[in-house]
Amino acid sequence: MAFSKILIDVYKLLDSGVKEGVFPCAIVGIFYKDQRYIIGRGYKALTPFLEPLEDTDIFDLASLTKPLALVFTLMYFLSKNSNKIDIFQPLKNYLQLVSPLKEVLIYRFLNHTSGLRAWYPFYEFLIKNKKVNEERDTKLLKIVKKIDTLSLEYTPGRGCIYSDLGYFILTYLLEKIYKDNLENLFEKAKKSIKFSKKSFLGFKPLEKNISQERIVPTSVCPWSKKILRGLVEDENTRALGGVSGVAGLFGNIYGILDILEFLLIAYKEKNKEIFSEIIKLFFEFKEDVSNFSLGFMYKNREIVGHLGFTGCSFFIDLKRDLIVVLLTNRVHPDRSNQKIKEFRKVFHEKLLNSLLLK
Repeated sequence: MAFSKILIDVYKLLDSGVKEGVFPCAIVGIFYKDQRYIIGRGYKALTPFLEPLEDTDIFDLASLTKPLALVFTLMYFLSKNSNKIDIFQPLKNYLQLVSPLKEVLIYRFLNHTSGLRAWYPFYEFLIKNKKVNEERDTKLLKIVKKIDTLSLEYTPGRGCIYSDLGYFILTYLLEKIYKDNLENLFEKAKKSIKFSKKSFLGFKPLEKNISQERIVPTSVCPWSKKILRGLVEDENTRALGGVSGVAGLFGNIYGILDILEFLLIAYKEKNKEIFSEIIKLFFEFKEDVSNFSLGFMYKNREIVGHLGFTGCSFFIDLKRDLIVVLLTNRVHPDRSNQKIKEFRKVFHEKLLNSLLLK
């Protein structure tokens, strides 16, 4: 199949997604055979008026924060100083906890086999109880202490529940071990990447002199009743001031392609900034009980990726040097829209299958 035909199919899929109300807008980035292809459709804002999508517009990446910020940062620092932390050791070696959680091996938070439940409304006691002005460190510690009181859903290693709670634990762990907040640690790790001029990838874009007009809006905030635009969709992360290993990362298609291409090159042992052994461990690690490697979703032994609540996703075909990124704001203006689930599945499968035939 000619590649031009594949790009036409992508255009048609995005166009149908807009027309059928799957999302207001979408932009796709493809890296294949050392070439980039970028296609966008739709309007980034539907209310209070229509705004056309630009290729440099910035999206709330939601749970893509997990692999692209927290896991990337962890891999970077493990490459630079592996003695600081051993992910195959129990949590009690690094944190003072009282529940059975302390016996859980750290890597189990990365592949969601820790026994923790999926989610908890931490924002209720951080925001609704007038704790909004507390320091972020204090809030994060309160979240960890709350998690420590929650009973495990299953015996660690005997099941898999995708869990935000594990990534709050990992956020606290990284900040304690490396003695800095996650945003600063991520910025240090990012220096290993040569980002292109059009790229953006970072937390709290409004504090970095980014105009709201460049940021794709998401849903209506239940607290302020205003449309979120530059403030993270995830309530728990918003209550933490916008930075966690769970959510909070914002980026445009160029920034995401830059970091994913960097990781793919490192995986192929062509990059000295991060040891390829670390990348291979995180990409290839597999337990039968989980459909996650260390921080990445597994489609199969050759394809890893991740999904985000706001409608974003990416997959990397490690064998064919292929990257596919889909950015949408399916939650705008109403996060109850669930059409993305079927669309995203069809989109990635059709695109990957088409490229396999090429």
